[in-house]
Amino acid sequence: MKHLRPYFKTLCEDHRLEIIGLLIEREHCVCELIDKLNLSQATVSYHVKKLSDAGLIQCRQLGKSTYCSLDKQGFESYHTMLHERLFKPVAKAEPGKSFMVSKN
Repeated sequence: MKHLRPYFKTLCEDHRLEIIGLLIEREHCVCELIDKLNLSQATVSYHVKKLSDAGLIQCRQLGKSTYCSLDKQGFESYHTMLHERLFKPVAKAEPGKSFMVSKN
């Protein structure tokens, strides 16, 4: 379960969820995120870095601007981990009986 910790820690912050919501629509420049979220440049940059470090978004430079988009492979990787380490064991558990999820 330790492999899932960065994913959950990253997604438990409202501003990061808002950023992901905007990036689902399309790629955005950081300056657009600042305007849409009504946050400071430092705050948006902080959250963008956290999302990028977790492998959930990708950023690219174009001139002086930074553009962000979802990292589909990152989301697919976490989906696979969730399925294998959490959903699959729950689905196999017998109703009314306790079960253990691997801590790895």
